[in-house]
Amino acid sequence: MVSLPDTVDPTGDSLTAWAERYLDLAVRGVRSTEVTDKITRHLERFTAWMTGGLGHDRVSAVTAREVAAWRDYLAAAGNVGRDGKAAPMAAATVNNHLAHLSALFSWIATHASAELLRHGDPAKKVAPLRLPAPEVRALAAAQVRTVKNVVDRIETFHELKGRRHRGTGPRLHAHARPLRDRAIVYLLFGTGLRRAEVVALDLEQLQPADPEQLRPAKTARLVGVRGKGRTNRTVFVGRDARLALADYLEAERLGDAAGSTSPTALFLAAASIAARRPDGRMSPRSINTIVEQIGRLHDAQISDPGRKLGRLRPHDARHTFAFELSQRSGHNRAELERRLGHANDRYLRIYTNPPDEVAAGYVEDM
Repeated sequence: MVSLPDTVDPTGDSLTAWAERYLDLAVRGVRSTEVTDKITRHLERFTAWMTGGLGHDRVSAVTAREVAAWRDYLAAAGNVGRDGKAAPMAAATVNNHLAHLSALFSWIATHASAELLRHGDPAKKVAPLRLPAPEVRALAAAQVRTVKNVVDRIETFHELKGRRHRGTGPRLHAHARPLRDRAIVYLLFGTGLRRAEVVALDLEQLQPADPEQLRPAKTARLVGVRGKGRTNRTVFVGRDARLALADYLEAERLGDAAGSTSPTALFLAAASIAARRPDGRMSPRSINTIVEQIGRLHDAQISDPGRKLGRLRPHDARHTFAFELSQRSGHNRAELERRLGHANDRYLRIYTNPPDEVAAGYVEDM
């Protein structure tokens, strides 16, 4: 238990003050910067909502009714849509807000006087929202083949077009990194990594990391991959991903690393992007952008409606990998746990659902 400084009044009734103490003593320096920022943002939202509704931010006035009303508000209008108007917040995000609020009140109950929270943590009495069934989509073998075909030709889609670009000038758009994008897509489909895990990878985690050794290597791996729940696992890298990574490391990464401060990340944003982070590390959202672009290029090349992808997401690659791994490993649960970084049976079942084309084939002649 963290003891309060002598200057802190355990009978104080300001939610703003207690939240700041909680962040200083239990969150900052303990949780990652990304998580700390998220918790801070969630607590500030609740404090602002309480103050706006009651005219004050007294901790003693926070009841289960108030927390439930905040939950319902977030679910109905907690986001801002593209048109600038209020929009619903996803159930999982609302529940994340509730979990952070509950952690704050549990901490306050431990350190404050008994009179401040006479009935304990008000957030614990508020049920989280029921989560919708996860959308699962593994690509069929024919779709995977055409996706890889597009990825292998990705450089042609980034070429500058028009008469004025013919000749000795640059062939590609300034921010285009086709070899990096190709390596990312092959890694997603060949390892089942989550987008956050991909951007968190450091070059030193790839073994071997030298392109000349990586290409002929019979076994390559990513060590110490950090996943959800503080899991840590080794991920093997297949042939397609090995070759794509070697091409990227040899031809593109060196140039972007030269413009970065301590460029430890495996995948770097283009050095030409003014707003990129000092260390060059990409954001998880950028993985969405890359994968969605591949999906659009894919569908533009395909005339058969049954093979079109619609919106392609990073998790579609994870589901595709999980189903294929399940088939090839004889539904080996231990292997699925190790490679996917999930011990939860519910998620293992979700990730290994077959594509519709395969599932339909099971009953075709029954």
